[in-house]
Amino acid sequence: MAVVIPTYNEAENVVRVLLQVREVMAKAGLEGAVTVVDDSSPDGTAELVRQLSSEDRGIRLIVRPAKSGLGSAYLDGFRDALGSGLDVDVLVEMDADGSHDPSDLPRLVMPVLRGEADVVLGSRYVKGGGWEGDQRLRELISKGANLLARICTGVPVRDATTGFRAISSSLMHKVLSSIPPSTKGYVFQVESLVAYYRAGARIVEVPIRFRPRASGKSKLGIRDVVAFALWNLKYLVRRSLGLT
Repeated sequence: MAVVIPTYNEAENVVRVLLQVREVMAKAGLEGAVTVVDDSSPDGTAELVRQLSSEDRGIRLIVRPAKSGLGSAYLDGFRDALGSGLDVDVLVEMDADGSHDPSDLPRLVMPVLRGEADVVLGSRYVKGGGWEGDQRLRELISKGANLLARICTGVPVRDATTGFRAISSSLMHKVLSSIPPSTKGYVFQVESLVAYYRAGARIVEVPIRFRPRASGKSKLGIRDVVAFALWNLKYLVRRSLGLT
């Protein structure tokens, strides 16, 4: 398996998250690597990851020359994992800020490894899932975004925007070229999910508890919200006209 974690200014969180992920993988017998895709963070995130990777061959680092967006970071990480020569059967998306609990990894990847699903979403909106801490504004935005995505795309899932998910490598090989490399921001989560759905993927949701980020501030801004809404509305128009 390959866990892909995009970073930008996550020096306060990344070491803790990487160590936790590697510990969970070892205890669960999950072989593979964790790849950090860093956009030349000025706070030294890459240097911290580089130090860890010198001590653990299961930690890999990709440093990009400039901040280029969440979506393209995941795509670069997926391409690297699939072309690494390693036996990668499942790809995992995960945040570096501590909002995703590494102990949930086995529940996400095992349905894919057992051949029961092609995509497993860590969902905040199925029974047992939810939000922890005081995140009422983000939760409200997230629920509105998911309602919009469900209406506009027709993909029948409760949490289309989750950034904690597992995808089979065979499915990713099929759809990778169909996801625009210009995809930026949180739209990527819905745009990639649409690609999986249109490819006939078996998509299931498992509950997760979404935690407040451990340190630092959320990178979700008003521009991301507007871009997300516009993408979904444009997709709805194309879908209504039979252009998708």
